[in-house]
Amino acid sequence: MAFYSILYPTREKAEAPAESQAECFKDLNLGQVFDYIFKARVEYSLETYYFVPLQDAESVYYRQAVLRELENPQHAAVVAGFSSLVYMQGSILQSVHDSFDSAETWRNNYLTRGQLLDSAERYCAAIDHFANSIMPIEFESEGLRAFKGYVDDYRRGAEFKELLAHAKRIRDKLSEVQYVMHIKEGKIRVKKYDGEREFSESITGLFDKFRQGETNDYASVMPDVPDAPQVEAQVLDMVASYYKEAFNELDTFCRKYYNFIDETLLRFSREIQFYLGWNELIAPLREQGLPFCYPKVAQGKDKIFVSEGYDLALAYKRHGEGIVTNDFELNYPERLIMLTGPNQGGKTTFTRAFGQTHYVAALGLSVPGRDAALFLFDRILSHFGSEEDLNTQSGQLQSDLYRLKAIYARATDRSLILINEIFSSTTLADALPLGRHMMEAIRKIGGPSVVVTFLDELYDESPQVVSMMSLVNPEEPGARSFKIVRKPPDGMAFALYIAARHGLTYDQLQVRFGK
Repeated sequence: MAFYSILYPTREKAEAPAESQAECFKDLNLGQVFDYIFKARVEYSLETYYFVPLQDAESVYYRQAVLRELENPQHAAVVAGFSSLVYMQGSILQSVHDSFDSAETWRNNYLTRGQLLDSAERYCAAIDHFANSIMPIEFESEGLRAFKGYVDDYRRGAEFKELLAHAKRIRDKLSEVQYVMHIKEGKIRVKKYDGEREFSESITGLFDKFRQGETNDYASVMPDVPDAPQVEAQVLDMVASYYKEAFNELDTFCRKYYNFIDETLLRFSREIQFYLGWNELIAPLREQGLPFCYPKVAQGKDKIFVSEGYDLALAYKRHGEGIVTNDFELNYPERLIMLTGPNQGGKTTFTRAFGQTHYVAALGLSVPGRDAALFLFDRILSHFGSEEDLNTQSGQLQSDLYRLKAIYARATDRSLILINEIFSSTTLADALPLGRHMMEAIRKIGGPSVVVTFLDELYDESPQVVSMMSLVNPEEPGARSFKIVRKPPDGMAFALYIAARHGLTYDQLQVRFGK
């Protein structure tokens, strides 16, 4: 198989037009999840990869297989080292190009040409080291197997061999360059070395008689980047006048290998960070015992489910501590979860987790949960209730209705719709008919959906609708359990919560009256 991308099984899929889904990040708190990866790997600009979920099962399974292999620390270390080295050389090469193309003529000089040669040598060394490291590994994933073959073919190819040989020839010629600098009163004169005496040994010998034992080594490592590039560049110009053949060869090398980095290898060096960043992000949660799994792609009438799922943003914020897991299951034709229960009982968290898990699964990544089969959506459309914006001319109810209308206009039977407690700004008499119209519209669209509502009356036992409830602790009705179960709404959980809050449960009254 011809290798093109470690993120897509074919070049056609990699280059196909895609729609960003970043608009759902705020409601689902996905920004809190991915921002860690973006900031830790800012030089790779990974946002694009996380904003565009996949649209086909083949690509999802392709990525899952790669990610599984990179859970092996040795495999991850090998590709991470290669990625860092190659991507760094790509950045250096871009900087060299900027210097060559600059209107400031002092930047287009032999110092810049030397940087290109250095970068090419490091690039060749990285290819050789990486190829030798991965050859013994028997990869199982299609992506890494194909990439391994690509690297082997590239290293054995005539183009790479000529680059390596040409760089060595130039380096050998430049290693023969010897010159003398005379520095006096701020002026530098350069001439070709002609057997002048080397004073370093004499100076060292002179001070040896003052040595009184072993001393600390205070020598410092000189940086690769020059402190005074203009001065060094002018010195090299003068040196080049004495060694025209060697520096002309350097000119030829730079023209020939202006773009020496293979585009496929450079692409891989950036794309592989997509996987490495995710595994690094979830590692602390796994250490806390929170489960992750590779979900199956549910299609057509397949069952959609997650066991032991949870809100990833909340888990990350709490460092994996005190997280309550929940399950859900939709058996066709079930497609709409109506979620009721007491305030602050975990309903919003469950809804976010439903959306997050589907989104992460569509990226081809491992998801929070013990086991899962998830729907491959075309888009996620969400509306989470918010405080009224006093800067607008419309009220909260009007804003809710406009947003719902926009959702209806864009939604298809492959869309995920997440509605979280709207119509709370109006009266019960108005909220009920509006809520019934909303439920009917979402049911007709037919995509997997969650509607969080305080209106138990909206449940109508149609085959498309599943009722779930957040529960209170039966032994302590005032305490929320954050467990959400499949159960018809009965209003009792909310009533018990209100009663407990005001000290009016049967047990609380018994204590109060001393009985």
